[in-house]
Amino acid sequence: MPKRLMLSCLATAAIACAQYTPPPLAYTLVQQNSLFGRDTTTTFYRNGSKAAIDIVHPETHVRSVLDLQAHTSIGWDASQTAAECGNSAFTGDWGDPFVGAAGIMDELNKQHPTPAGTEAVNGVSAKVSEFVMEGATGKSKVWIDPKYGMIMRIVIARPGAAPKVAFETTQMTSAAPPAAMFVPACKAAAPVPTDDDKIAAIAGGPGSDYAFANKGEPSGASGGCMIFFHVVRAGSMTTVTSGFQVFVDGKQVPVLPNGLTRLVNMPKQFILDVRVPSGGARGQTGSG
Repeated sequence: MPKRLMLSCLATAAIACAQYTPPPLAYTLVQQNSLFGRDTTTTFYRNGSKAAIDIVHPETHVRSVLDLQAHTSIGWDASQTAAECGNSAFTGDWGDPFVGAAGIMDELNKQHPTPAGTEAVNGVSAKVSEFVMEGATGKSKVWIDPKYGMIMRIVIARPGAAPKVAFETTQMTSAAPPAAMFVPACKAAAPVPTDDDKIAAIAGGPGSDYAFANKGEPSGASGGCMIFFHVVRAGSMTTVTSGFQVFVDGKQVPVLPNGLTRLVNMPKQFILDVRVPSGGARGQTGSG
């Protein structure tokens, strides 16, 4: 039996400690929840090491397919057609609704609930307990499935208003969901371009042939490095040999007749200016 489920029933002597049956490994479970904010409908699907979660708000619908053995998740915006997949990894709890119910009960048991009979909720004969929220006077109620410890309903008393159903399990089916529920319905995300990819797209040649100014690494232990700098024309990447001046940290440096500027023993951080006196243009970059 999962330890957390047992702890939740031992947290108070007012509720008899139930030896809950371990949760099924195949199920569909639907919950309405407004305990922690806006109304949310969450549907959990599980079949062994495969799981899927649908989270629906009035304006959004997020879906995730999980591999519980590999601890990986693929999520996407199910309200958009041809949405891109988002890949991630997780550790610990994957969002197991039975673990979540035990956590909620851990908190509710601090209010010292007392047994109040048995009632049917959505086809489940549930044990009812009453409790008074801190700072409140009216009695709230919680309905618990005696087999698995799942919370079937929570009704919160409100001063000057009718009690509110803040949590309800509207469906709990112990059967394997259709296999299609565990197949991502999103398109693979485009790979994130590397710095070399970005440089190659601009330069038209291998990115490894160029230095990325913001990530230059010093070649020597002293922190200095040598840089060969060319001004080139956009698109054609042909070398510009004249008509500009180069300044490093405000000091002009020589430009060779072939347009090459050779910078020796450069520090980790510096400011490089390219100025075009005849056209009034100026460009600046930095390294660090």
